[in-house]
Amino acid sequence: MRSDLEVWRTGQFQFKQIVSDLLTEVISGAIDRAEEYIEKTKLVTFNYGELQMHSILIPSIVEQVDSFILEYPIVRKRGRQNHFGRSDYYCRCNVGQRNEYQLFVELKSGVQGLPCKDIRKQNKLMWETACKQIDGIKAEITRHKAFYDKPVVRVAIESLSLYADESKEITDDDVSKACVYAREMSNVYAPNLVVLWRCNDEIRDKANDEWHEHRKFYGMLFICHIMVPINQR
Repeated sequence: MRSDLEVWRTGQFQFKQIVSDLLTEVISGAIDRAEEYIEKTKLVTFNYGELQMHSILIPSIVEQVDSFILEYPIVRKRGRQNHFGRSDYYCRCNVGQRNEYQLFVELKSGVQGLPCKDIRKQNKLMWETACKQIDGIKAEITRHKAFYDKPVVRVAIESLSLYADESKEITDDDVSKACVYAREMSNVYAPNLVVLWRCNDEIRDKANDEWHEHRKFYGMLFICHIMVPINQR
């Protein structure tokens, strides 16, 4: 794992450690690609929303799992209604091994200004949406036991890019506080894995926001809610 990543995790249940380790490695690989992009382009285009985040996350996921599908079709239940939708990532992990499992991931992405006294309301709303969407596929998975014949783990992830206007004096403590607020973001879907990438001075000096001339980049938060597995056996 990269030395500039700070990892916070809580909770213990089946597959929690395995999935936490997998996600941390995926994020670490994604940050390698983010830094490479900044080094070569001097820009931070990769973090403008969910679709751009795929650019650094997908290559890293492919390296860590046995098989992978993007935009996997699945039915979500909302209240009493079923809705056809797509899960961002569907992975088969540890195929043929005793701890084989299937992984669904819902991804949302936002921006968080620094310094802050809390996580932005719109980021909290995105978080709740991601968690509800991935929670809502449980009925479909349970209904198709013959296909989902291995434990199924569902994960909601929200990535938040950390920014500040260049006129502001941002300290390490300001960055750390954003991580603390993220960990406390929800009672219903409490984060149980948070990874902070605090970019170093060299990367920060090189990273330019092509649409916001005076905005400086300080790193990223990856906030995760790993759900208790659905065991189909």
